[in-house]
Amino acid sequence: MVIGKNAALKYTETHFHGPHGGIQVLPKAHIKIEEGGSYYTNFSLISGRVGYLEFDYSVDAEKDSICEMVTKVYGKADDKIKILERISLNGENARSVIKSRLAITDNAESVFRGVTEGHAPRARGHVDCMEVIQGNAKAEAVPIVRVDNPLAKVTHEAAIGCVDKKRSRNSYGTRA
Repeated sequence: MVIGKNAALKYTETHFHGPHGGIQVLPKAHIKIEEGGSYYTNFSLISGRVGYLEFDYSVDAEKDSICEMVTKVYGKADDKIKILERISLNGENARSVIKSRLAITDNAESVFRGVTEGHAPRARGHVDCMEVIQGNAKAEAVPIVRVDNPLAKVTHEAAIGCVDKKRSRNSYGTRA
């Protein structure tokens, strides 16, 4: 997909599944954002069970472009969740954020990889991943930041933990 010069695209994908899983969800995209363009995407799978999710998005961001990728997923039972999001900040002043929120319960497993690369002067990027686990769930979060231009700045933060016992609801509004 190409977001043209000074163009903007907001894309929201929301999934509602039943309680039994067995579904394969395999979204894959390569997006190029041309000069001055913006791309905002929000992927949400927080109702029901998926079974298997393999999310793979990559973005090439050119001069003065903006990219924001938000992913929210709730994995239950024996769901398997793999998320890979990559942004290459190739143009001067390109900006981005990758933000993931995963809640994993029961015997579900998740792997998150968020990659942001700063290749141009004044490129700015941030990877923010937070995962909450309960039961026998297993979660892995790997924020990757790469910079090969001394005037670029890319940051990250990652956290995995359990639900605070003092809270009665998690960030998805469901009982913890």
